[in-house]
Amino acid sequence: MSLDISCPNCDTDEHLSGARNDAVITITCSGCSLRWDRPAAPHCERCGSTDVVAHPVPLIERSRGTQMSITAMHVETRCRICDADELRERGTGHLPPSLQ
Repeated sequence: MSLDISCPNCDTDEHLSGARNDAVITITCSGCSLRWDRPAAPHCERCGSTDVVAHPVPLIERSRGTQMSITAMHVETRCRICDADELRERGTGHLPPSLQ
């Protein structure tokens, strides 16, 4: 549920500018002159809820042999309603059973 914004008309993400107006952001594409509104607050694309959290996700790659290392992190927006099981699982995945 990352925030990827691109023009729905010409698919560019490079020629966009935005202006905040209360609860919406008006986005303008300078490539094709299309304008559209999007909510200013992050929300779930599936259920529309604004009860979302920024969830860090590691990018894990093999560094040497079978050793796995975190090489980068990116942040995804997760819904507390739709992604509740995933958030609960990721939140306790590295704890020993006695601490869960």
